[in-house]
Amino acid sequence: MTRNENPESSTPQVREAMRALAGDPEQFARYLADMQRHLLGLTSTLTVLAQAAQVELRGTHVEGDRFYHARARALPVEHQMNVLVKSLKSATEAAEKVAFQRRRHDERVDALPGQRSAKALEKANKGRSSRALPVNKPGEQVPPPTKSGYSDEPRSILDLRDRRSA
Repeated sequence: MTRNENPESSTPQVREAMRALAGDPEQFARYLADMQRHLLGLTSTLTVLAQAAQVELRGTHVEGDRFYHARARALPVEHQMNVLVKSLKSATEAAEKVAFQRRRHDERVDALPGQRSAKALEKANKGRSSRALPVNKPGEQVPPPTKSGYSDEPRSILDLRDRRSA
């Protein structure tokens, strides 16, 4: 077992429970919401602990210290506490993003058969539509287009040429 591995998470019962959780979207979302609430609680608790530790550590003076020595000794501990709090906040945000991504995945999977059938129908009609169009025979005359996009009427003041504007 490696240093980062939790002995509780490696049991077959836990793995089986996580597989079942991953299979059900509602249970998955509920579990992630519980984890998010737990992480938010940890974040607020550790924020209070960081503030209390900062006050305590900065207040520890040893004989012979200058005014900045206590703060300098406290900075590494404060920094690591702030890193921990920031990591928990990002883990909370990541849990929320995972829940949204899972919901989006399920919606896409549900919509996929309809999209595929529409695409297949469009593909089938694409091949038929080119054959169904009337083809001009060499002896027939093609009627001129009824209305084109161009007209003799001016569309701007610059098109007036020798006419006057209002």
